[in-house]
Amino acid sequence: MEKLTWPALKSCQHQQPYEAKGSDNDQSNQLPDDLLLSIMSFFTIKEAAQTSVLSHRWNYLWRCFPFLIFKDDYPTIHSVARNNLLLPQERSDFTRMVNSVVDSHLGVAIDELTVIFDLDVSYESEIDKWLVFALSKHVKKIEFNFTPQVGRSFLWVDCYTWPIEGRLSSLGLHQNLASLTSLCLKYINVTDKDIERILLSCHGLENLCIDSASMYLQNINLPQTSLQLKRLELSCCYNLLCIDIKAPKLVSFTLHGSPITLHLRDSSSLSEVSIGNGYYEGDVVAYAYRSLSQYFPKLEHLSWHLLLASAKLVEGNRGILQPPIMSNLKHLELHVQAMGDESLLKWTYLIEESPVLQKLTLKFSKYHWCSRVQLRNIVEHKGRPLKNLKTLEHFGFLGLPIDIEFATYVVQNSIQLKNVIFTRPLMKIYRDPIKEYARDRVLEFIKTLPQEVAFKFGKAADHCCSISTSPYY
Repeated sequence: MEKLTWPALKSCQHQQPYEAKGSDNDQSNQLPDDLLLSIMSFFTIKEAAQTSVLSHRWNYLWRCFPFLIFKDDYPTIHSVARNNLLLPQERSDFTRMVNSVVDSHLGVAIDELTVIFDLDVSYESEIDKWLVFALSKHVKKIEFNFTPQVGRSFLWVDCYTWPIEGRLSSLGLHQNLASLTSLCLKYINVTDKDIERILLSCHGLENLCIDSASMYLQNINLPQTSLQLKRLELSCCYNLLCIDIKAPKLVSFTLHGSPITLHLRDSSSLSEVSIGNGYYEGDVVAYAYRSLSQYFPKLEHLSWHLLLASAKLVEGNRGILQPPIMSNLKHLELHVQAMGDESLLKWTYLIEESPVLQKLTLKFSKYHWCSRVQLRNIVEHKGRPLKNLKTLEHFGFLGLPIDIEFATYVVQNSIQLKNVIFTRPLMKIYRDPIKEYARDRVLEFIKTLPQEVAFKFGKAADHCCSISTSPYY
């Protein structure tokens, strides 16, 4: 087994002496530093800080720790009282805690700085300070996730803005961007020039995630520069119009939004794609297929995000009637916004052109408005044998036609199916008649399963498609 070492600790040991051993009764002090830091890696930042009371040695070690991850302790609480009354105090306490850790850190290098909390532009000076700290420590991974708490409306002008040219220079950040290998920004204002500067300055950048990037990001246009990106994720960038990049090492690409002009050049290593928009009342399938068709046969993981519950439903979102042979596809996901009487059976054409497909995942909206039981007839579809499919996951099961006929198709045509997993949806309204109806349909469905297929019906799960917070412009 390869020994785990901590380069950040080596750079820290020359700055402050400490007692290598405590009392004979403290057996932890007999352990090497690398092992203690490995143990500490399982702690939250608060828990790591609390180890400082154990001994001088622990107090020293945690301040050399290279993974600084700060998160909201209660990210899912939906409380108007919390938003209006408690949030300012929570923000103040949170920033004070981060500042305390940053100010007391002893190392000359860190591997990661992650900050996940509902912060806005009023904390710009603190966030700038953390950014300067991280880059001065040659940080490899930065994640700033300032997603608003559930139920809190916001304005883009209230969001933190990535340092623009003048502020970037005054903070002295230009020369320190080269160490970054991973950058994730959520609910942060960025512009075309910001992204271009990041991509050109961070020569080793492999992972870039931009989520909810305001109205200013419109184009990512670097078709001539060979980027080192391996993973690129762009979600809810509402005014994005064009992506044109050259990324020969790109392995994973995510684009959750409306159709745009899309050119991924020389991305022959691409194996994972997630694309679509569960709120766009138009065809997301055809445009995505046109833009990425050259890469489809090589994909191993493909995820679609689709809106079916719409009066303007486009036929293309129901499936691909003449798909290419997906010779490498092992996992297919369908994330669906639907009411329950739609059909997914036209997606069986793509499934049947995927000879090594092993896993099918169907996810319905996390918040599924349903006021009545849909009663249209179930369509039985006899397709070609699915020779390698082993797992069917179905998150948000309601026992409606769209559920039953798709699951029935999978079971009837799979030769090696081993596991079927259902969960009911997290719903704003989950009326007892609908709950009873879903339960009865599940019981009926279980009776059709072969004995060798294991069935699991779980509780309401967060795996279902979520609904993002939308801004008030």
